[in-house]
Amino acid sequence: MIFYCVLTSAINTLASVVLALMVYWKKRHGPANAAFSWFALTGALWSAQYFLWQTAPDAKEALFYSRLLTAAAILIPVAYYQFVLRLLGSTRPRQILFGYGMVLVLAILSVTTDLLVVGVEQKGVFPHWPVPGALYPVYLLVFFAYTSTPLVLLVLGYRRAQGLVRNQLRFVILGTAVGFMGGATNFFLWYDVPIPPIGNGFVAFYVVGVGYAILRFRLMEFNLLTARLSAYTAIILVLAALLPAIMRGLAHLNVPTVPPIGFWPLFFTSVAVTVVLFGLIPELRRRIDALLEQRVLGDQLANRALLRSLAAKISSSQDEAAMFREVAANVAEALHVAQVALYTRTEYETDFTRRASVGNDRGPASLPEVSVLMQTLKSAGRGLLLDELVHTLVGERRAYFADLRRRHGLELLVPVIGDNFFYGCIALGPRPGNSLFTDIDVSLLEAVGLQIGLNLRARQLERHSSQTEKLIALGTLAAGLAHELRNPLTSIQTFSALLRENRPDVESLQEFSGVVQRDVNRIASIVDNVAAFAESNKVEMTAVNVADVLRTVVEIVRPEIQRTGAVVELPAARGLLVRGNHSQLLQVFLNLVQNALQALDGRSEPRLRLGLEARETAGAPALVCVSVSDNGPGIDPALLPRIFEPFTTTKSTGDRRGKHGMGLGLAIVKRIVQHHQGEIHVTSQPGRGTTFRVFFPHS
Repeated sequence: MIFYCVLTSAINTLASVVLALMVYWKKRHGPANAAFSWFALTGALWSAQYFLWQTAPDAKEALFYSRLLTAAAILIPVAYYQFVLRLLGSTRPRQILFGYGMVLVLAILSVTTDLLVVGVEQKGVFPHWPVPGALYPVYLLVFFAYTSTPLVLLVLGYRRAQGLVRNQLRFVILGTAVGFMGGATNFFLWYDVPIPPIGNGFVAFYVVGVGYAILRFRLMEFNLLTARLSAYTAIILVLAALLPAIMRGLAHLNVPTVPPIGFWPLFFTSVAVTVVLFGLIPELRRRIDALLEQRVLGDQLANRALLRSLAAKISSSQDEAAMFREVAANVAEALHVAQVALYTRTEYETDFTRRASVGNDRGPASLPEVSVLMQTLKSAGRGLLLDELVHTLVGERRAYFADLRRRHGLELLVPVIGDNFFYGCIALGPRPGNSLFTDIDVSLLEAVGLQIGLNLRARQLERHSSQTEKLIALGTLAAGLAHELRNPLTSIQTFSALLRENRPDVESLQEFSGVVQRDVNRIASIVDNVAAFAESNKVEMTAVNVADVLRTVVEIVRPEIQRTGAVVELPAARGLLVRGNHSQLLQVFLNLVQNALQALDGRSEPRLRLGLEARETAGAPALVCVSVSDNGPGIDPALLPRIFEPFTTTKSTGDRRGKHGMGLGLAIVKRIVQHHQGEIHVTSQPGRGTTFRVFFPHS
């Protein structure tokens, strides 16, 4: 029996210390976790004194440790009462303060007087069993009052609780009953009742059961928990044994500086110091956890790496349908789930449609937005385990989710959210053998859902931006169409008026016919080109001789040249070809030349120079540069950066109502140049003139 008590007290000590640390590290700032860790440490303190008492070599040392044992034991029920209150979401600070006050008084009396422990004597097989003092009944009253009260609170809380909380409280109640009944067997011999402390070993079940409930009962990887518990215990034992071994070795060598400390006190001191150091060196703990995870969860870690890489791929995916298929396939592979479905909707839809699925999918083809399932998922904003909902909810909602699990085989749903817009969900069936989805699995799936949502949101914004740009472009081109049609219509209108005023001769009719045919063809070409841009169609591209285009432009604007009296210099270069559309290139340079002639109107010695040259740069493709220069008044420097924006013009409002247009010509020019993979630049000096340079790839 003595060996049993020694062994179980050692096990209780190590189990309590390790579980206290694991629960605390799991969620340091959780009030229930912190309270449990403190409670477990009080149990470890009591178990350590119990061990030292049972291994004491004489009555004097046994009395010393039995008094420490009594002082430590009274701390346990108060710490447990505090933990239960935290677990149930309550505080009761006055009762807690009163309890710790009683603990302090009784602990001091136990250590410094014989009012609680008078001495030790032979009882049964135990040579040094404590003898109770005069105040020991008060001690027992406080002990059982703070033990029975939390047990009653747990039972009441269990009756009110649902789902996971109910399951957790069930473990806590079971652990409390087993642990305290086992520990209570230590009190019988105090009053000569011949019942040995046979339940001392159940104290570990009590601590382990409560700790397991705290470590998120449904989402905990129990294999990893067991591995950590075993590894931490072994490491603490090895490290804690080093100092006593060193001290014993020095004592064996008769080193005079070694204090005469017993092995077991030194051992438990080493355990405490090792635990503290272990907690203060997080890098050591991280390395051990990584090693354990790799050994215990090797396959699962590889699967999680697949989910992490999937989240990265989603952000760069360009094909929505392919992205949905890849997500469904990768999730099924990573979590070994036979049934995976992805439901999404657009901003114009109310129902969520199944976009991709894997396995024998029993899920519905669509999920209405108003359904209880989607409303619950949307409001939660996190992954939902339907098994948890079935245990947590009551009434019709519980029956609803139970029916979903039974009919459609759904087990886990993860939301797809992007920028606060709820796009849908990833629906998973049960895992093989109905194994649990861990909290890490759910977190990774939530990250995948967020990446899908961000991708869908980005595409939605791109579509909106594209539609906005298209509307702006259509408006610009519509206005540009009116701008471009003005000149040929004006010429036709002018000749028509002359025909009405004067009797036409044959020569005038021929001239009028030629002008009409030329301008009507130009109108038709302009309409075709603008329509092509508005519909984003590709116009026909061929090899175009730029010099021929410039000569045609000069012929078209010759009446304006004669009116302004401008001297025109044509380029000497011939035979330079670019790949483009003849009509659109004609439109570009006609705009530039007309703008130049308008700037020369009223200037003395007006000059218009058209330049054409080939430019070659090392390591870059050859370019054809076309320049249009005038010696007009130039462009206002404040206006120059916006010269290619729609409706930007140097003309006054009154002038714009006339023949000078609406500031759309250069905007259209830039669009055409960019469509031809070219660039356009402008330089201007007020009072000295302006030069436009257009660059095209040499064909």
